[in-house]
Formats: sequence, structure tokens, C-alpha cells
Amino acid sequence: MTAEPNAVWDVPRHGSAWVFTAGEHLTKPVILVGDAGTGLAELAGSADHEAYSLLSELHARGYDLVLFGLPDDSTMTGAGGAVQNVVTRALAEQHGSDPLAVGGTGQGALAARYALASMERMAIDHRSGVHFSHNGAAPALEDEAELSRAGGRPLIPRFLRLVDGGVDDGLGGEIADDTITGGTGGAGPLLSEEYGSWLLENLAR
Repeated sequence: MTAEPNAVWDVPRHGSAWVFTAGEHLTKPVILVGDAGTGLAELAGSADHEAYSLLSELHARGYDLVLFGLPDDSTMTGAGGAVQNVVTRALAEQHGSDPLAVGGTGQGALAARYALASMERMAIDHRSGVHFSHNGAAPALEDEAELSRAGGRPLIPRFLRLVDGGVDDGLGGEIADDTITGGTGGAGPLLSEEYGSWLLENLAR
């Protein structure tokens, strides 16, 4: 059964984002962008999987989860602009001033990386303390120059890299501040318990 969001945000030209708050208000947002073509119901189901519920573990520590899905035909730049809209909405809705965590999986991780880097290039305060990439997609050839112009990666937040063996995420170990590697993934929870525990530990630093 798919977890029900507490709120749904419209994202122009990119559908919507589902918001799961730990309490009454949005206070400690973790924005997670799904891989291209992953529907929000599927994304929420994997985030609240019976084998390991990232959603429950985040809520237990007072973190809110904002899920955003990308259509199959997403481009890095278009998706990055949509992620910026979600980040801006989270900052506007947030109660308090706790830093955000922004990241994703697959194409969503690349879009989040580009979004935050572009905001920094434009001197827009994204108030993010952590950026995380889970099995991030490597940028396509036509995207490499644009990503480079944006700085290649966001520099303000800590950059956490979670990558399975055999996955080419286009990131060298030196670009991330901390990296965890594991076995090959597969169907099941969005993050394994090993990855989820590691991410939660780093969010609290």
C-alpha cells in the first residue's frame, strides 16, 4: 500500500511533488528526486518498503520527505529547473531554518546536482547542508559542458555519494566528500538498510 502524502505540490510542466511531514509542519525537508520514468506512487512505495522504510526512519528522526518524480523524456536542464522550483517551494513552506538535504537516484540525482550547482552560480541561496547522489546517472555528452559551466557540482553542501558496484555514475571518488559503495541493487526498497543508515548518520552531522 502506497503511503499517503500530507500535501501535494504542483510543479509547472513536471507534474507534482509529494510531501510527507514528520509533524504538523515542514521543518527538516529531505528532497529526493526519483529516476526518470518512476511514478510518484512507485517512488513512495519503495521509500516506504516493508524491507526497509526510509520514510519511517526519516520521520523517526524528525525529517520530512519530499518526493519528486521525473517523466521519461526529462533533460538534465529541464529537470534541474523543476528541482529548483521544488527547493524554492520547500524553503517558502518551511517552518524554522534547518538546512535542507537535496538529492536523488539515477537521473534524479543528476538533476538535483545540476539544480543546486546552477543556483549557486546564480547566487541563489538554496540553504542545503547535504547533497546526495544514489546511483546517479552520468551526464550525457551534450550535458557535460552545461554542467561544467554550473561548476560541476554544488560546493556549499556536503556531497554524499551512494553507488552500487558496477554502476557508472560519472563521478570520481574525489568529487564527493564521502562515498559508500555496496553490492548491486535490484527491486525492493529505495535504499538498502546499509545505505539508508549511512545517509541518516551523515544528515545528522
